[in-house]
Amino acid sequence: MSSTVSNPVSQFNNISLGGRISGTRGILKFTTNNITWKSESGKSETVSSTDIKKASWTRVTPRIFQLILSIKGGATIKFDGFKEQDYEVVRKYLGDQYNVSPLDVVELSTKGCNWGEVKVNGPMIQFTTDHGKVGFEFPISEVSQSVIGANNKNELTLEFHNDRAMDDDDESMVEMRFFTPIRPSKEGEEGKEKKDGDEEEENQDEEEEKEEEVSALEQFQQTIMNKSDMVSNVGKSLVVFSSIQFLTPRGRIDIEMYPTFLKLHGKTHDYKVPYESISRLFQFFRPDQKHIFFVISLDPPIRQGQTKYAHLVIQFQAEEEIHLELNLTDELQHKFKDQLSPIMNGNANALICKILKALTGKKITIPGNFQSDSGANSIKCSLKANEGYLYPLERCFFFVHKPPTYIKFEDISNIEFSRYGAPSVRGGSNRTFDLSINLKNSTSIQFVNIQREEYPSLFNFLKEKKLSILNPTNTGPAMIIDDDDSDDDDYEPSESGSESDEGSDSSDASEEESEEDKKTKKKQKK
Repeated sequence: MSSTVSNPVSQFNNISLGGRISGTRGILKFTTNNITWKSESGKSETVSSTDIKKASWTRVTPRIFQLILSIKGGATIKFDGFKEQDYEVVRKYLGDQYNVSPLDVVELSTKGCNWGEVKVNGPMIQFTTDHGKVGFEFPISEVSQSVIGANNKNELTLEFHNDRAMDDDDESMVEMRFFTPIRPSKEGEEGKEKKDGDEEEENQDEEEEKEEEVSALEQFQQTIMNKSDMVSNVGKSLVVFSSIQFLTPRGRIDIEMYPTFLKLHGKTHDYKVPYESISRLFQFFRPDQKHIFFVISLDPPIRQGQTKYAHLVIQFQAEEEIHLELNLTDELQHKFKDQLSPIMNGNANALICKILKALTGKKITIPGNFQSDSGANSIKCSLKANEGYLYPLERCFFFVHKPPTYIKFEDISNIEFSRYGAPSVRGGSNRTFDLSINLKNSTSIQFVNIQREEYPSLFNFLKEKKLSILNPTNTGPAMIIDDDDSDDDDYEPSESGSESDEGSDSSDASEEESEEDKKTKKKQKK
């Protein structure tokens, strides 16, 4: 829907930012000084009328058209969602108000070919077919990382940023792959006899040609990386942490910190993480006190193929000391004068916490008052088949490390203990129990093989946090600790016979006695 050109403002509804991997709809307004677009979520884009060098119009679907604006400096901005009848309104407004004419009509390739030529054209990546017609294009700034296959050097994978404004049900492009085939031998003719020397020469030519193809793909990748907003227009990194041990994703990774984002450089993947996508920071001591977990929570998560990483888990040695020199401009020194300095020395974990806290503006969550039976801030347990540590915090649980699991108290429906009173195979009670956390979304997370000694502190913590515990009256007395087993670290059931625990339910005691009576009778029969 549009207003007449005689009005000072022309408005178009249901317009989205074109050329994006994903996009939300909004309202586009033409005013005497600029073009403004604003989505329902509040995201906006403004183009000054004096910055527009050229405008073109193209059909993107049978009924939807796109306005393409070439901006001074080489940038291109696109708007999708126009109708065919809007062309005349847009053309007249651009000509009369902005002195931008003509509004060229550009044809896209409609053959649907999946082969052609891909190139970098200014801020855009273009795929052209059909005698140079554009099949599709997208901004380089949408690329989050590019990877050449480890097992297939002829394939380049581009992954794209997640749009935070998108709804859960929205669809978007997340990955695109380009494949460069090896050209066939130019001199290969059917039926032609070849000597051994000729065959060797041809094989050598093919190998050289293959290297040229791979080199071209690598050059294309490097061009994308140089022109992307990963490293362009931001100058040198503030600081680099080399070969940091990551548990998730696993490997040694370099961390480069810039004023607005950090870059992770691994053996096969590079990631760009804007600070605005860092939702939380956590710091946990391992029970051995020799290592520290530092967790960076992301929203949206980064991707590696089909795998998403919502939490980055780093492990530091508690005593590791490092020396840092930060590339701080005068502006940054003034901005972070009480937090960062050009020269910083100290513990590696403490320094990375301090720098990230300053750059992100996020607080670092550490364990509260909870203490396990051994005095640690966590409980050793397993999530599925993976052993790790469960940290009860002031407002949430966090399990480190595989998979890193964050559970907010407000999302918990109730908590249930299991196997706490079940007799073991050899009699008595199990040395371990399980903890099931039932969430309000009807899913459940179960932590297993928790030592019985941990029950009192965990049960009291849950009561203090006023979390709903199923059958709490039956749960409490059934878990009285057997001091004889308190030093055992394994998960084997107790070898002792029935236990006489003070305060136990009479029904539990009678069941244990009946089991002993049955065993005695069987022995007597034999």
